[in-house]
Amino acid sequence: MLITAESLIPSRLEIRPTDRVMVLAPHPDDESLATAGILQRACALGAETRVLFVTDGENNPWPQRALEWRWRILAADRSRWGMRRRGEALSALACLNVPLQSVRFLGYPDQGICDLLMTDPDPLLGDLVMEIASWQPSILVDPVPADQHPDHGALAVFTDFALARPALKKALESVALVRLRYLVHGSLRGMPDGLVRSLHLTVPEQDRKRHAILRHRSQLPLGGPSILRFARPEERYLSYAHPKVLDGSHNVTMCRLNRRGLQLTIGKARRVGIGPLVIKLAFVSDEGFTTRVDILVPPRSETAPARRAATGEQVATGLFTKTRTETRLFLPLAPNAPAKMAYVKLDRPSERRLGFFDSVGWRTVPVAPAQHQTDVEDTAPRTIAVVPHEIPVP
Repeated sequence: MLITAESLIPSRLEIRPTDRVMVLAPHPDDESLATAGILQRACALGAETRVLFVTDGENNPWPQRALEWRWRILAADRSRWGMRRRGEALSALACLNVPLQSVRFLGYPDQGICDLLMTDPDPLLGDLVMEIASWQPSILVDPVPADQHPDHGALAVFTDFALARPALKKALESVALVRLRYLVHGSLRGMPDGLVRSLHLTVPEQDRKRHAILRHRSQLPLGGPSILRFARPEERYLSYAHPKVLDGSHNVTMCRLNRRGLQLTIGKARRVGIGPLVIKLAFVSDEGFTTRVDILVPPRSETAPARRAATGEQVATGLFTKTRTETRLFLPLAPNAPAKMAYVKLDRPSERRLGFFDSVGWRTVPVAPAQHQTDVEDTAPRTIAVVPHEIPVP
């Protein structure tokens, strides 16, 4: 079984010379904003490091328009911008003394990781499994699922699903893995000290982190003050066991999954949204197989189809009950295919296409242990199962 060491981590994060630190970054600049301290500390102690960039940050139109004085941005312009951001990331990592041979760029589409998760997760899941298995990190650093940037939250879910794959479990069965999760779009302020792991930076480390952030010159004209605030005296992380402490501010105010099905409650929206609201659900089974489902929220109390995100095939029928203050959903699930892990997200595709971030990211859905799940069978004519043919085990 996979050994975890969450309970062994003190509130003050310590890095050892024998550690192998792996950082998963959705875009160039996330490595500096969130993890410049841990990376330079690890390198100074002689620990080994690996930085994995999932995208090149090429779909970054407003900073590109501001710097290049162009309104229309073509595919070739985005590609060139992505190469520029790669170069900035390498310059920033050199500033932190991270060996450049330990850097990997996967080149997945910027602003497209959420769509990949829901429609075509195989390639990125496979890359994550391969990279993590070959590196065998003792410290793995990735985003918090609740991060408001769609790429950040989706990468967090991808990482959890990758670590649920039997092949990766076997590869890490002798590793005492410490999971740390960072939040770039949102705040950990107010979190109890016992839930947050802090790395306190020395003055030279803080200064070096600031210099690394400044190497991302393409991001400074529009985001300078907001990104330089990350050059503070400490880096704060949640351990893997605690990301759900952020669920209290989620628009999904209640959710649970048992043998009968999924129940969730959506609170009243904090603002008027643009376009239809879609509930995104992602499940993974004990065998590591995933199912991803979209449900369009209807305007009134009625049934609505749950459709497989990749194909549009209807696989279940959900019952919505709406009041003036909340919306409730009951979605029956197949009792013979229990999920080990599940996530829910409220998505407005129209807003994402316009470049808006999420009001909140993904929320973990508590899954009742099999021995505690009810034996009552649901009589709904359609059910949804976590089916093994979608993503074969590597």
